[in-house]
Amino acid sequence: MSVNTVVNEFFKMIQSWSSVPLVQWLLRGLALSQAVMQTDWPQNYRLKDGDRFDFIVVGSGSAGAIVAARLSEVASWDVLLIEAGGDPPPTSVVPGLFPTLQNTEYDWSYHAQVDEGIGRIHPDGMIPYTRGKMLGGCSSINYLIYSRGVPQDYEEWNRVAPGWDWQSALYYFKKLEGMTDTTVLENPENAYLHSPDGPVKISRPVTLASTAAIDDSRLESYEEIGIKRVLENNGPEILGAARPHLIIHNGRRYSTAEAYLKPAKDKPNLKVAKYSEVTRVLIDPETLEAYGVEVATPDKEVIKVYATKEVIVSGGVINSPKLLLHSGLGPEKELSKLGIDTLVDLPVGKNFHDHQIIQLVLQGKPGLDTVAQNLLTAPQLDTVPIPVQSGFFRLNDSFARYPSRRQPHFQFFNTYIGAGAAPVLYIGCRTVINGDRSFCTSLGKSNTFNEIDNILVVQLHPLSRGEVKLKSNDPFEDPIINLGYYRNKYDLAVATEGLKYMSTLINTTYFRKVRGKIARLHVNGCDGIKWGTDEYWQCYARNAVTSIQHGVGTCRMGPNGVVNERLKVYNVAGLRVVDASVIPSIPSGNTNTPVMMIGEKAADMIKEEYGLLTVRRYY
Repeated sequence: MSVNTVVNEFFKMIQSWSSVPLVQWLLRGLALSQAVMQTDWPQNYRLKDGDRFDFIVVGSGSAGAIVAARLSEVASWDVLLIEAGGDPPPTSVVPGLFPTLQNTEYDWSYHAQVDEGIGRIHPDGMIPYTRGKMLGGCSSINYLIYSRGVPQDYEEWNRVAPGWDWQSALYYFKKLEGMTDTTVLENPENAYLHSPDGPVKISRPVTLASTAAIDDSRLESYEEIGIKRVLENNGPEILGAARPHLIIHNGRRYSTAEAYLKPAKDKPNLKVAKYSEVTRVLIDPETLEAYGVEVATPDKEVIKVYATKEVIVSGGVINSPKLLLHSGLGPEKELSKLGIDTLVDLPVGKNFHDHQIIQLVLQGKPGLDTVAQNLLTAPQLDTVPIPVQSGFFRLNDSFARYPSRRQPHFQFFNTYIGAGAAPVLYIGCRTVINGDRSFCTSLGKSNTFNEIDNILVVQLHPLSRGEVKLKSNDPFEDPIINLGYYRNKYDLAVATEGLKYMSTLINTTYFRKVRGKIARLHVNGCDGIKWGTDEYWQCYARNAVTSIQHGVGTCRMGPNGVVNERLKVYNVAGLRVVDASVIPSIPSGNTNTPVMMIGEKAADMIKEEYGLLTVRRYY
């Protein structure tokens, strides 16, 4: 039994005891009562063979929960939301416990593959690819960052899918956003980009004085290398660094389950079927019209449920293409090899791309006195307890041709960790990224007696593409996920320059003062190359690369894609895809918030097409 499984079982037990006065007192002392003692998730609907609904939404994730909740606002529509998992556990709701969810029953526990000669720190080239398997999907399991991308991202979408420009996207970002940070709302240059009224509550939690001092010193260091300090990462500036905003409010994660499904749980026209896995979309082979889904119930019975209006697939970047492929929609050559009849030949599963990351570790002040910071922040589980700074930067003009000058090349996350956390770092390295023993040991050793700044350098706009393919015609078998990193050589050149630029942080005032140095992590394949040379950093980038798990594009919208700009599957009536898989090109930042925006916009599109949207908005 894994550590994460043990932690989740412990909190399940605590939740079952939450009515005991002593337990209530302890939970309040740990600021966990809001998370553990309040559930109120929608009740489970037990599906029956032959059930009929107007709309069937497959997947209750970042987009699916929103679509289902918004469609249920039309009282005359009966909506079914099907989720393969169950309710979010306390470890999802408690913000500071998010690292304990990977590879548990709340995770699909997929594994992705890098190409031979890439990512050699990963044994067998495998990288765990976490996907949420519960109400809220990935919004219930992710790292809580609120990031929307930059306007140019959506202007790029609009070129291939008219109606997805920045002004349209901004309207729906503001519709979903419930900003609580007064420093943003009271600043006129930023306030017009935000809204305090939406269901997804956004905050920048108050930190300890010691944590604030660390944040300030690191943001000053970034200013010294040319990344200016800004009020926020979702403001008018596309470049700069700040403490990030988080999807946290009142000590709870604000997933789409929290923000949309809980308020809609008593609606008589919304049914939520949990622990039910859709294995196939039912499509008439003559008319090419979707009319329902095939579902494996919690009792392992395979039944059919029917939709009178539409089936909306919101399974995410992995499960949506998997479902379409099993339904006969996809590349004919691939499907025929697996004995699946092709109904429509579409590029399902292609165009997979992701934000790849590379880890850079700076060793700072030596001495175990910095352990105190770990001890001070550890109990703050109602927030993200450790100091984190985030930002965006571009490289110089030699890399100006791509992406646009109005888009950053990189995002970064700088996490401070006091000395003495080596065992935690080692275990996390081995489990979260499947790092090999030598790499993870060197990572742990860097923190044994020194504070460290663990910097994740995120490449935002890769040209390389991977794919999601079926392994067999068994709908319960995991698909093949090929990440495709560095298939385009330009990406490796950009990654190398990004690492070299970030390494200059070690020359700033703070790190010179504490005699800091860059930790020399052991990267398989780079032995014998002189450390710090261009050749070394290129080797490091090639072999230490991993995923931040922001995959998009496997059912992309636009010409020669899978869906049109209204998210309707080409040549199939009554079928849409609404999730990260429709994104044609990845945005400049974390993908959870853009996917929520897609869910809000899709719901309005559907209402409009049925004549039930009273005010036409940005299409």
